[in-house]
Amino acid sequence: MNSRERVLTTFQFEEPDRVPLFEAWIEGVIMDAIGNGDPYKTRERLGLDCMPIAVGHPKSTNAWKTGTDEWGRIFKNHWYLGGVVKSLDDVETYSPPLEYAEEWFPSEMMKKTRKIYGDTHALYYAFHDVCLVLSYMSMGMEDFFVAVHRNRELVEALIQRSTDWTIAMIEQANAAEVDFIMIGDDVADSKGPMISLKNFREMVLPKYKEIVSASEIPLIWHSDGQIQPLLPFIIEAGFAGVHALEPDVGVNMGKIKEQYGDKLVLVGNLDVTNILTQSDLELVRKDVKRCIKQGAPGGGYLFSSSNSLFNGMYIESILEAYRYAKEIGYYSG
Repeated sequence: MNSRERVLTTFQFEEPDRVPLFEAWIEGVIMDAIGNGDPYKTRERLGLDCMPIAVGHPKSTNAWKTGTDEWGRIFKNHWYLGGVVKSLDDVETYSPPLEYAEEWFPSEMMKKTRKIYGDTHALYYAFHDVCLVLSYMSMGMEDFFVAVHRNRELVEALIQRSTDWTIAMIEQANAAEVDFIMIGDDVADSKGPMISLKNFREMVLPKYKEIVSASEIPLIWHSDGQIQPLLPFIIEAGFAGVHALEPDVGVNMGKIKEQYGDKLVLVGNLDVTNILTQSDLELVRKDVKRCIKQGAPGGGYLFSSSNSLFNGMYIESILEAYRYAKEIGYYSG
């Protein structure tokens, strides 16, 4: 069974030969240390079963660089500082044409990726800052969540703009014929959802349904934080799976597997806060074993970090996590 077959079997909630290995996002400093700065060589060294069809932002955007980007978000040296959208007129001003999504899919990179990995690995596209998070970042978080109660018309217009952009990106990824798509929408913190479940059902769930309906390819939903109260909505929306399942905020993958393991592919759960940021490899192996034990039975699990691979992690711990996950992740028979 090759990597692509392994992943596709997992998406059918069946057991492949072993648990597939995946990582959606890897910061440059980690790629420098593991793969000489190459996102594909990095994933090869980690033994991952999934390869991104394209990576990075186009040169034309200020997103996560310095300046105000096309959606009204303010950045300085890769740090988010706030948002400038304060009115309906601003929503119009900071709504780039949907054709702009094409620039995130460079044809030469995609052609090369498909030639090298298309027959052997699962190809995916992952992008962050969609429906809700793109909206609250465009306004600034405090202004946005006040406006949820005081200016619902503005908030709904902004969420629709962000939804339209998300769909444009998904349509491009569908045209690229990847095996799955991951969209990042951070809607929770360590204590729970950022908005009430009532507001989530009224404002976000219908947009998620629009997003899922726009794709013929399975969508994995990503959010940091304590997301367990939102999982019924994610299932209702039609998402194929969920990432990142952060254990350090109380997300219990074992319980989620019992309750929703036949409805959602589970992705992630390796502790990035307490495990990959320290150098005790025995602790790394212990947490990897926990993830495999909780997530693997019956299929429907992709081993991954519970966020991304970022600056401040121990390279040896990252390498050992994936080496050991591959070693112990085989299904019997």
